[in-house]
Amino acid sequence: MSGRLMIVSTPIGNISDFSKRGACALEETDIIACEDTRVTRKLLALSGRTSTAKLVPYHDHNGATMRPRLLADIGAGKVVALVSDAGTPLISDPGYKLVVGCHDNGFKVTAVPGPSAPLTALTVSGLPSDKFVFAGFLPPNKKACEAAIRDIRDLSMTIIWFETPQRLLKSLTLMTDILGARLAVVARELTKMHEEVIRAPLPELVAQFQERKSLKGEIVILVDGRQNGETIFDEIDVKIMLQKELHRQSLRDAVKVIVERTGLSKRTIYQLALEMSNATPPE
Repeated sequence: MSGRLMIVSTPIGNISDFSKRGACALEETDIIACEDTRVTRKLLALSGRTSTAKLVPYHDHNGATMRPRLLADIGAGKVVALVSDAGTPLISDPGYKLVVGCHDNGFKVTAVPGPSAPLTALTVSGLPSDKFVFAGFLPPNKKACEAAIRDIRDLSMTIIWFETPQRLLKSLTLMTDILGARLAVVARELTKMHEEVIRAPLPELVAQFQERKSLKGEIVILVDGRQNGETIFDEIDVKIMLQKELHRQSLRDAVKVIVERTGLSKRTIYQLALEMSNATPPE
């Protein structure tokens, strides 16, 4: 049999979601390229499967070294299965470059479809699913995160991100500042025992997660796209409006007017007003 690459999807939480075809593929392949070999061994054990395949690590840190080896194996007639720790490979993992290498070398690439956290979250979100964008992980750096959110604010489709528990509240706060009170969903621990899907306007989500003392698990954030008639205000627009209102009334009243007009967060407008009026925050 000629060599080929198989993209094999694995469960995102519930082991029962591992397809019979996927399990058989891992039994019959020569090499399994894993995000983490320990996770894949556990998956095989839990699913009651045995495999004589060689398990090798393939991830962001060793991809440049491992890709030529895997491509050489495929060229020699080996069947290589690519798996991630959870879900469909190539969705926020380094598999893309391996697939490109296969196509460049004329090797066959097939897929065993299965679970995907972004699609699972979309189906339960109650947000429009006819058009959507998956934007991967939000950047950990604040400025980069703000830029990533601004990049999508004009899109009239559902936006999907991955996020970590540690950064969830900060990211939701930035989204509120930039996107206003759009409807959003936080989907956590999908298909697992403690699955949670919370659907509310962004400011309400911020308030809810401010009350959480601790948070664990895999998280997907979904935000409604720009609606017809929705006006997007950039900082220059807001400053011009604020300047006019600050000439007419008190800072507090000016902030209230701009918040109602733009839908942006009170915290953002208040801070901008303080900077513009050169005022000092109250004790």
